[in-house]
Amino acid sequence: METVRNILVNENQRRSIVTSLAMLDEALCLFEEYGRGREIHSIYYHESNRLSVRQRKRLLAEIERARKLMQQTKTALDLSVKVENVAKRIWGHSAGFWEMLTEMESKRLRGYGEVAPALAEYLDPMVKKLLAQMQQISGVASELVAREIGEDDADG
Repeated sequence: METVRNILVNENQRRSIVTSLAMLDEALCLFEEYGRGREIHSIYYHESNRLSVRQRKRLLAEIERARKLMQQTKTALDLSVKVENVAKRIWGHSAGFWEMLTEMESKRLRGYGEVAPALAEYLDPMVKKLLAQMQQISGVASELVAREIGEDDADG
């Protein structure tokens, strides 16, 4: 690697660069999983990983090359690591689904046409249960988030 000296980077520029590279790194982590054969099969979400062995090897090699460039940039510009708090991510994603789930209630589906009474009788209680489940999932994560906030307050 070529030695780079005296590169001036202000904090706003540094933050912008770190954010972009962290997002790229997160995407590379996902692509790496695909290169290792990841294929999720759940209730409504399925992935079809049809990459050949040759394509997977090539993908992993390209990811490695990209990461070397990213590491060089991290070193050259003295960039920090962006730490993703998984509890906050779980809380944020699950809370984000609350509104989406309420859009499935029969009174809101009327915007797409008349809702059959049997559909409303089935769907509304199911949506209520799913909302409760998502609140429970958010609650699991929020316990840790609240504890971490309390620790931050005690430290600072």
